[in-house]
Amino acid sequence: MTVTEITSIDKKRSKIVFEQKEPIVLYNGEIRRFQIEAGKELSDKVFFQIQEEILKKRVKERALYLLKSMDRTEEEIRTKLKKGYYSTELISYAIDFLKEYSYIDDRRYAENYIRTCTGRKSRKNIQQGLYLKGISKEITEEVFAMFYDKTEDMGEKEMIYALLKKRRYQFEDADRKEQNREMGFLFRKGFEMEEILYCLKNPPEEE
Repeated sequence: MTVTEITSIDKKRSKIVFEQKEPIVLYNGEIRRFQIEAGKELSDKVFFQIQEEILKKRVKERALYLLKSMDRTEEEIRTKLKKGYYSTELISYAIDFLKEYSYIDDRRYAENYIRTCTGRKSRKNIQQGLYLKGISKEITEEVFAMFYDKTEDMGEKEMIYALLKKRRYQFEDADRKEQNREMGFLFRKGFEMEEILYCLKNPPEEE
């Protein structure tokens, strides 16, 4: 395969561009070690050696590092690795490794996310949050069905009232400024404006 270009990324690393393969990134010392030069051929044998001895190990270490401080979805890991110039093949290799040892699990992530956000955000807001993190519609709907039983779950109005109570909202004494502040807060949480207006104007019934 022909090396068409070698571009510096920073002081230590460079991107190697091939004629018919995805680019790879190596440290400059590694480039010298394998005698890689723009305009010259790189044998399949050497490329395979680079993949097996360097890049596969590196992409696994990077993927594990991304999970060191926080749980992430599969899509988030893919996006981060892609930004690190790892090829599609290497990213899939890392993802398979993480799944094999249960380092990532989108269903588990969705369950924890819903558990954390329930009572603080609307269902719509939670659902949108999961979609933005790359959780599939299928997994989202399955996990939602597990968490939300229509006969038992707190409704949207009850969630709004719970948040207002937590924020010590005074229904009788709130002026327009206070109402607008709470309206903006609840709307950003993903609640429907119709539900918000109703709750702000109608105090909950005493139990």
